[in-house]
Amino acid sequence: MASAFTTSACAGLARQIDALVAEFPATAAEVSVPDLLDEIGMLNHHLNHIAERMRQSFAEPDKVGLADRTVLAGVAEAAERIASAQRHLTSALAHVTSGFRKELMLQSHPHLVNDPALARTIAVEKYAEAAERLRKATRWLDSTARVGQRPSTAPPRVRASQAVSAIPARRP
Repeated sequence: MASAFTTSACAGLARQIDALVAEFPATAAEVSVPDLLDEIGMLNHHLNHIAERMRQSFAEPDKVGLADRTVLAGVAEAAERIASAQRHLTSALAHVTSGFRKELMLQSHPHLVNDPALARTIAVEKYAEAAERLRKATRWLDSTARVGQRPSTAPPRVRASQAVSAIPARRP
């Protein structure tokens, strides 16, 4: 069975993730809840897409060759990094919508409990962490795309005849 992940599919997914990362806010003032929700949703879409393709690839596991398994392993590594980035963005959402965990802040810094600027600063830091994980995911996808371009096996060796000895000849 041919893998559901072609080299162009891996490269295309890497480009889409790079485009998403390029739109991440660079400053706290640029952080918005609707955009954050859209980005979390887009990462969820990518993870669902990967899961569907994996399911297709392993519908008949015995027919998945070594080259396909190598590609799928790289895609799985990328998916792990995408999920990690999604967790960071979800954490950013928690900070933006509720600020610091109030029970922790009330005792040490009560003046910061409802500071939206601080919450947005934390969110932009989470964006940066998520962006780093997504860049690693795109590197995995790009390297997977390159692996997928290689032949899965070495070309067969041509032998002159089957009667040729495998023992090297003596040198005089």
